Amino acid sequence: MTETQELRQQELATQDRLPKVKEVIDRVGISGLRTGLKLSNAGNDSHFTAEIDLFIDLSEDRKGIHMSRLVESINEVVSRGSRQTKASFEELGMDILDELKKKHRYSKGEITIRTTLFLSRHTPVTNRLTDEPYDICIGVISRNDKFFKKMRVKAIGNTLCPHSLETTHGKAHVQRAELDLQIEAPIKEKIPLEELIAICENSFSSPTYTVLKTPDEAGVVEEMFRNPKFVEDVARDCFRQARNLKFKGCVKIRATSYESIHKHNAVSEIERVFE
Repeated sequence: MTETQELRQQELATQDRLPKVKEVIDRVGISGLRTGLKLSNAGNDSHFTAEIDLFIDLSEDRKGIHMSRLVESINEVVSRGSRQTKASFEELGMDILDELKKKHRYSKGEITIRTTLFLSRHTPVTNRLTDEPYDICIGVISRNDKFFKKMRVKAIGNTLCPHSLETTHGKAHVQRAELDLQIEAPIKEKIPLEELIAICENSFSSPTYTVLKTPDEAGVVEEMFRNPKFVEDVARDCFRQARNLKFKGCVKIRATSYESIHKHNAVSEIERVFE
């Protein structure tokens, strides 16, 4: 490097100078930024406490990213939310990536938003209203000026073992189970989070509830005995319903049974690409 080039490098911000090792960074950014979000759909506002990760790629000729610009992009879009609310997490993610594009050069950007979605449910017998929590994760990817999304939901239900039900002539061991359903698709695909959660809950021997009165408890247990399932059955039923959404993309399913008669868990997974 010539003396003139060295002087020009020194005039640049530290992040914009040449690194000692010239190598492309695939993903660099921030994780675990906590903030409040507001969505508005059909005039109804919903408020969330969310945790955000935001990453971009970095060319080989730059020493580092301007980290504060990532945080500023999140804060500016979130603060505008009181005036320009978005209907979905995907819209919010696209806005943040677009805002970041004004502040920082990148070829690929990715934002992930993790939060808890509460849905109103009614207990199966007494019809009591209960708010049920679901962990959700929404990712938006900007690549070559095109947007893609990742959607992930987790739901907790019950399973009842068909094998023990048969071998004990009507008795069976039961356990809590969890479904982790992930969808990767173009941003234009309309896939409501509520529908993904419903797919998961319909895949168990029975769903679970935060509130259960005595008749409800009996109803849940009776449903489990009418609908015994292995963890393999849960994964397959989840896949069958996800396939019926008829979207183009990838689906990943992980069913976990927290076994009541073993010291280990049982796991079943399915991954497929829909074209």
